[in-house]
Amino acid sequence: MQSKIPLIYIPGLFGSLGTEILPGMGSWHFGPSHYTGKRFVKQLLDYGYTMNTDLFIMFYDWRQKVDDLALYTLGPLIHKVKQASGVPKVNLICHGTGGLIARTYAQSDSYDYSINHMILIGTPNAGLIPAFSYLNNGSIPITCMSNPDFISLNLNLYLQVFSKSNRMHTPFLLNSFPSLAQFIPSGDYGDYLFYTYKNRTYSIPQHYMSLTNPFLDDLNAKAHLLKDRHIEVTLFGGTGENTTESLEVIPSCNAEKYHDGKIINCHQGKQGDGCSLLRSVFAIEGQQYILNSDYGELLLQSANLLPSIL
Repeated sequence: MQSKIPLIYIPGLFGSLGTEILPGMGSWHFGPSHYTGKRFVKQLLDYGYTMNTDLFIMFYDWRQKVDDLALYTLGPLIHKVKQASGVPKVNLICHGTGGLIARTYAQSDSYDYSINHMILIGTPNAGLIPAFSYLNNGSIPITCMSNPDFISLNLNLYLQVFSKSNRMHTPFLLNSFPSLAQFIPSGDYGDYLFYTYKNRTYSIPQHYMSLTNPFLDDLNAKAHLLKDRHIEVTLFGGTGENTTESLEVIPSCNAEKYHDGKIINCHQGKQGDGCSLLRSVFAIEGQQYILNSDYGELLLQSANLLPSIL
């Protein structure tokens, strides 16, 4: 592993916590991702990296819009690292939605050709169904709550801590958590809502839906810029975990309360890490690795392969 190229680690959704997010939490740390985050960083240190010399962590307020985080947090951090180390480029390792921040910066007009290699671990490049479920229903279906994924579990905790209303979760999330709308499935994800009528199942085309993701649609339409700008991309996807693939809705149920129908059930499969489906992770081009792992362990298992990648 070449430790001469500085490495920036970008945690995913709910992977950063500090006073900026929740008063009284102190300086930045990994929050709900403490176990995996600390172990992952230790593995990097064991590989010969030195904290704040050639290894840096980008903690951030994940509620902010992805494009703002890319421009005002990641961009300046890369510039700072380059100045301190005297090298022209850095490597990025991104967990979950942290990869969307990296992509947004690398594909933006502000990009200064400063990224050598981008490693995306469990990044939902075509979006996350839990994000849609909470913005549409204010929760996930009770049928999925017996074994909630990491994102849904922490969204529930977030609502318990911050929301003062037990019923108006959707408006609260739209106002207080603007990045969440940037994580819902994009057009590349495919149709994921369905309804049943007279014992027959019908899908609802995305172009008929109210909640869509123009941010991610645009990002994926310009994914070719990663290759055009000579950024090496490596993708890690997890499999073997129950991961929501589609949602059953009652399409005509209270359009004012539910944007795209009331969600009553979810359909899950094993082609994902519990949060992101493989087809979402691999929605862009890059060297692909599939590991039999859940979202958290995927980060740790991928670290074992980093010496042969970087």
